[in-house]
Amino acid sequence: MTSFMSRFSKCLSVVAIILASFLILFLGCGKKEEGVLKIGATLPLSGDAAVWGNNTKDGIDLAVEELNAIGGIKGRTVKVIYEDTEALPAKGVNAYKKLTSIDKVEVIIDNSVSSVTLAMAPMAEKDSVVILATGATAPKISEAGEFIFRIWNSDAYEGEFSASFAINDLGLKKVAILYINNDYGIGLEKVFNSKFNEFGGEVVESQSFDQSATDMRTQLTKISASTPDVLYLVGYPKEIPIALRQIKELGINMPLIGTVAMEDPQLIQSAGNAAEGLMYPFPVAPSGEHVNQFRNSFMNKYGKEPGITCDVGYDAVNMIAKSILLSGGDRGEEIRKGLNMIEDYPGVSGIMTFDENGDVQKPMMMKVIKNGAFNWLN
Repeated sequence: MTSFMSRFSKCLSVVAIILASFLILFLGCGKKEEGVLKIGATLPLSGDAAVWGNNTKDGIDLAVEELNAIGGIKGRTVKVIYEDTEALPAKGVNAYKKLTSIDKVEVIIDNSVSSVTLAMAPMAEKDSVVILATGATAPKISEAGEFIFRIWNSDAYEGEFSASFAINDLGLKKVAILYINNDYGIGLEKVFNSKFNEFGGEVVESQSFDQSATDMRTQLTKISASTPDVLYLVGYPKEIPIALRQIKELGINMPLIGTVAMEDPQLIQSAGNAAEGLMYPFPVAPSGEHVNQFRNSFMNKYGKEPGITCDVGYDAVNMIAKSILLSGGDRGEEIRKGLNMIEDYPGVSGIMTFDENGDVQKPMMMKVIKNGAFNWLN
């Protein structure tokens, strides 16, 4: 009997230890770190759009370093948890689930392509988690929900601007379109097509290509046969150089208009002189002491000039901090409320106020690739 009771007692002790360990693990999982404010970041740190993701990360890291040097946000140290989406919707969904269920973040900075943002948006809306996108441009994002914001112009604005430029500034009446077959490309094609017709022009041909396509000669041959006055190109720095080289190979000679995504050194390096003359819209560069200070701080930290999307990554962190100070809280609903309270925010990427759809509108002008460099057209 004594032996039995001894064994029974030992068993109870083992069970108690297991239960205690389980409770510690369960209660500790995802628990907020005292004095730490966690922000999620879903960026394409590898893959086709890695240049944008890594540039955004540089801007985020600089802003976090500066915030923490002055005491963080309301006395809490800022910590950014990065997840690589590779610009793929499925990986974006997995990154979102990990950041919200394990890391317990209430806000996510997103720099992926529009299809990734749109894949995460329904979950964020349901969970009251704020997504602040720095590079997603599809018009459909305007309708994604009240917790979805972005600090880059919508394609609805860019597409109209480019269509107006072709019609009113260049005086061209017939256009052909070559666009990437994803949310980004489809969205811009739809806006540009509609506005070009509305402004009195005619879309004589519209052809799509798949992401990572390496041969667009069939589409370009059809475009050439339609005898347009101008060709509108929508895609990423990986595929557009291929299109530019094949346009030159086929002897197609007409004005070319691209998108903001064209401002990427990778495009010029890959396309070479086939990129000469390509025009594209881009937000007007802001000026002021705060912009100069950002540039100097960036160069001191990284030893290079800030590239495309470095500024929006920097602005995203500071706008989240501003929203928390305005609303007084760091839960998703409070951050959403705070972002909507921001007016004429003097960002290093431009002055921003969110409209009812969580969008901003930064003034744009046209740029051109000339002598292997990006130049303002006017």
